[in-house]
Amino acid sequence: MDIEVDPVPRGADGELRAGAAAGGRLLTARGRRTRAALVEAARQVFAETPYADVRIVDITARAGVANGTFYTYFDAKEEIFREVAAEVLEAMLQAPRRDPDNTEGDPIRDIEHASRAYFQVVVDNAVMARSIEQVAPADPAVAGARRSTIVAAIKRADRWIRRLQEQGICDGIDPWTTAVALQTMTIRVAYDHLLPQAGGDPVDVDAMARTVSRIWARTVGLEQVEPDRRAGAAGPRHGGRGRRAVT
Repeated sequence: MDIEVDPVPRGADGELRAGAAAGGRLLTARGRRTRAALVEAARQVFAETPYADVRIVDITARAGVANGTFYTYFDAKEEIFREVAAEVLEAMLQAPRRDPDNTEGDPIRDIEHASRAYFQVVVDNAVMARSIEQVAPADPAVAGARRSTIVAAIKRADRWIRRLQEQGICDGIDPWTTAVALQTMTIRVAYDHLLPQAGGDPVDVDAMARTVSRIWARTVGLEQVEPDRRAGAAGPRHGGRGRRAVT
């Protein structure tokens, strides 16, 4: 992503003054290091402590700088939180989607791998994820970043469904609304079921990933089940290329 910066006047020593993110100012090499130290400290503090309980002094103490130094680079706690929140949301979006051990190219295995990876990122960033949910309603920037991440994931699922349809699979569904429904389900499982457990009882990410992946697979026609007339019970059906039997 390109970031515009506005140059500021040089000081008496000819060196550019370290600037703040809000002003989009250029930073000296030392300023970049200090700013990076503050962001890294904020990552650690927000990962441990809910947003409402974090103080600027918590961040500056972790970074090893004076309190006043913080305001050279950020206007307020909200600003540095937005930066860390954007990183966490991006990590959720970019969670690995393909199983590197899936040598047979089984699409259902990749769905399960992607679901597990996403759930694990949410659980691993539980405190930040909760803080994002708490801050977003009152902070348009955080809400916008959260929404952008969701829309990007839906668009990716929409493209995936369209590729399946090009292969003759799941012709009878609308790609966009199906992507919206499936992605919303996955997010709510993460936030309403797994996230409340994080930090307490063990979270069974694998079980939820398996269940969610089968819902995805059946919805898009990769896995189909119909009554087994001989046994009088449910049985698998191979519906076409790319589909697999239920076991």
